[in-house]
Amino acid sequence: MSERVSHHIHGQFFIIKINDPKHLNSLTFADFVSIALLLNKANNIDSVLFTVLQSSGKYFSSGGKFTAVNELRVEENASEVDKVSKLVSAICSPNIFVANAFETHKKVLICCLNGPAVGLSASLVALCDVVYSKNDSVFLLFPFSSLGFVAEVGTSVTLTQKLGVNSANEHLIFSSPVLFKELLGTMITKNYQLTDTDAFNKKVLEDLKQDVKGLYPKSILGMKYLLHSQMKEKLIKSQAMEANGTLPFWASGEPFKRFQQLQKGDRRHKL
Repeated sequence: MSERVSHHIHGQFFIIKINDPKHLNSLTFADFVSIALLLNKANNIDSVLFTVLQSSGKYFSSGGKFTAVNELRVEENASEVDKVSKLVSAICSPNIFVANAFETHKKVLICCLNGPAVGLSASLVALCDVVYSKNDSVFLLFPFSSLGFVAEVGTSVTLTQKLGVNSANEHLIFSSPVLFKELLGTMITKNYQLTDTDAFNKKVLEDLKQDVKGLYPKSILGMKYLLHSQMKEKLIKSQAMEANGTLPFWASGEPFKRFQQLQKGDRRHKL
């Protein structure tokens, strides 16, 4: 498993934590796959009812590591077959695997949003069932058009479902941040107004323990199944469209050029 992603089980709660605050919890593709594998592990533990995503420091996650993305760049003189084969293996397959792990997860997915989430990380937040925020400084950013490709990891479905079609159009087309005022009541259901991330994570877990008292475990999971079933079908269908839709952009090399500019400081991240 990843050194930046840890987990532990606390009663009915399977807790996954991102822990690299020094680098704003930026993640590699392997880190995202690690999170997906942990979701699959939580699925197979009968005593677990909730999977809780936590992070550390000021950011939930600043998205993919620039260096990790640029390492996937294909040589310009590579054949089209070699280029597409590598990109399918290195980018499309992990994206589909991670998205599918979230889409098919049987437990209730709780996100403790301690700060901003960007890119693929923001997409994971949008895939969660319940999102709580540390304070009103959180936001989500889906800078796909700014980085030279299109929607990934279910965002073409999750954002239209949770924010509405017009808002999703605005934020995806123009790579504009989804601020707290729009998230509250659409994606975020409770704001804790805290400043310390550890205190926030602890308080959410304490509240969840109180909230589940007296509830019938099978009803909780049955409710998750019913509420999520229609979106699950749409998300699974969207995976093929998103993967095939974004592949030509990566094959063109434009996203790699833009990630390299970010890494060198020649391009500013649209935060």
